[in-house]
Amino acid sequence: MTRPIRRSQAVSPFGVGAMVDFPGPVSLIHAGLDAWPFDERNPDHREFRVDDEPRLAKRLGVDFFVQPPDFRMVEGGGAGSAVNLGLKLPFLRFPLWHSCPRCGRMFEAKYHHRSAPDCLGPIGSGAEKGRSHSRRRAVQVRFVSACQSGHLRDFPWIEWLGLDRSDWDGIRNDRWLRIISTGSASIAGVVIVAERQNDSGIIEVARRSLAGAFSVEPDGTSALTAMNIMCNGQNPALGLGDGGEDPTDPCGQNLRAVLRGASNLYFGDVRSSIYVPDIEDNGLPQPVLDLLDDYTFKQELLNGALAAENGTLGPKAAGIILRRRHPESEVKPEVLAGAVNTHILHEILTHPRLTASALVQKVKVAADGKVSSKILADLINTAAPDWSIDPGLLVESVTIWLKRREGIGSEGDSQLTEDVSDKTYRAEEYRAFCRDGQDGLPKVNLLVRSKPIESYTDLVRSNFSRVALLDKLRETRAFVGFSRIYASSNMPPAQRWKLISRTQRNWLPAAVVRGEGIFLRFDEERLANWDKEFGALHRERLRQVNRNLQAQAARRQIHVDDASPVLVLMHTFAHVLISQLVFDCGYGSSSLRERIYFSDTQPQMSGILIYTAAGDSEGTMGGLVRMGEPEQLDRTIARALDRARWCSSDPVCIESTGQGPDNCNLAACHSCGLLPETSCEMQNRLLDRGMLIGDLNRPEIGFFS
Repeated sequence: MTRPIRRSQAVSPFGVGAMVDFPGPVSLIHAGLDAWPFDERNPDHREFRVDDEPRLAKRLGVDFFVQPPDFRMVEGGGAGSAVNLGLKLPFLRFPLWHSCPRCGRMFEAKYHHRSAPDCLGPIGSGAEKGRSHSRRRAVQVRFVSACQSGHLRDFPWIEWLGLDRSDWDGIRNDRWLRIISTGSASIAGVVIVAERQNDSGIIEVARRSLAGAFSVEPDGTSALTAMNIMCNGQNPALGLGDGGEDPTDPCGQNLRAVLRGASNLYFGDVRSSIYVPDIEDNGLPQPVLDLLDDYTFKQELLNGALAAENGTLGPKAAGIILRRRHPESEVKPEVLAGAVNTHILHEILTHPRLTASALVQKVKVAADGKVSSKILADLINTAAPDWSIDPGLLVESVTIWLKRREGIGSEGDSQLTEDVSDKTYRAEEYRAFCRDGQDGLPKVNLLVRSKPIESYTDLVRSNFSRVALLDKLRETRAFVGFSRIYASSNMPPAQRWKLISRTQRNWLPAAVVRGEGIFLRFDEERLANWDKEFGALHRERLRQVNRNLQAQAARRQIHVDDASPVLVLMHTFAHVLISQLVFDCGYGSSSLRERIYFSDTQPQMSGILIYTAAGDSEGTMGGLVRMGEPEQLDRTIARALDRARWCSSDPVCIESTGQGPDNCNLAACHSCGLLPETSCEMQNRLLDRGMLIGDLNRPEIGFFS
């Protein structure tokens, strides 16, 4: 069957493991990466690869990313030279249990079944009991069960009734289950009946309602746990379970009943990265820099160097490639060749993830901790044996690459680190947004221009040290895995991989989107003075929030730091600013996103990015950037703060000691501070208008008071 879904939706919110309700109605689950129509060895599939996001690839431990293929209809009469026709993302049927809308009789299907079972009866009650009815198409049931480790299976109907599964499994003509409704609005009104048919008619074998099926104790045990029904490791996304043929490994986690459409049944784990160019040379013309930022064109240039006698790109080869790919360009071939040999030739070794990791390890164990011709020669012999280049030509460029990517210490020592924490990762984006001017940098995927802070009113000047307008930005959103029951978990990468693929891949699904944004950097001195004066008071206000935060972290077996007043301040300000921008520039609230850059240790960060990036036309016309111009931004921030001073739920909201998800907010509710989940990085937690404008009794404690 063919069902429509947008390419970006295949990454989020309907990534691998997600159940999607399609018209029909039919509920399907997004199958694992093993079934994706992508073959790394097929040259026609090269168009779906995303190779030019090495920062994110390194952090996630893959070589590249793959965009979901777009569906291309096979036209009648032949497709000519068209490629990649008819590619579809894989989906499997789930839940497997169906019920007849006429008589309630239940049927169990298989993952690969294209259509639901048909039912002819018999009718189970009333004057027509025992008679057949007209053919009806069964529909999928509303209840499933899941565990905290991410496994999913049908609700154990047979076990819930205390029956032997071997006697009731599958479709039988002499016995069946029936799901009926007694008319009650509670879950107790849903009753499961087991029936047999013999010569004397239909005999009821067992009956039980679903009352108590959804109960969960504080320690995580459920009603199914009390019946010794534990998770057996089923994973419909990989075809593992009752609907497939392959055995599963028992999980042993507590199994709990969940509604098919429950919000806690699926939490996709998506990691994003703003593209930051890694080429900088003030001596190169802008057209050359932009050409070097074109990944496909750059690969042709590198292939030309690999094929050369001396291993470097010559002007003749550069000119041939330039005329073939960009005949309109006025770039001189000798300038282009020199730029390639200086800035990107090292990528033949440093771009492949495994080769780059080997290089880092070799430098770490070197006596002087520095890159040498010997190290590079050994690496070339292993990774690119046909590349006839003098290794000494690469020493300088590889050293620069190591300093940028692996974090040479501030004193210039050679202690390499491989810190891929979120703070260190975002620091590179933060530095790109904070630098003045973009001379010497490519401007194809990231274009940042700053406005003099003096051109803004006192409201902006006194609280922010920088306003940067991002006319262009590119974001890569990579799907890493998913969790169930809780929005985050401590699952190691190996366990996450087992949920989305039977074999670990060297790629992950991703969507590449482009847009625009506004970057605001808070004035560090102003923040420090505010924290010094009112920080202790706000930490006391946040005491219960941090207790709730730590309780949730312990329950999910993850580690989180206590929220600081500065972080809550920046996060809340981002929310109220987005809410105001919705009114001022016409974007839907779900189209705008936040990106918080905060760290009170080295490297220190104190900025927010409000941006829009979508696969369609929204966010590409400059409407958001225009709101960052002087006068426009002044008015927007002033209006946002005025709206934050009063909530329609006040005084209940402003006096709250804990509300929102997991009670991890103070003065922030749906009427004032919450945003769509796609817009917020922290699941609408750690918000408090009191940080901005103070509370009822102490308005002076707000940062903007």
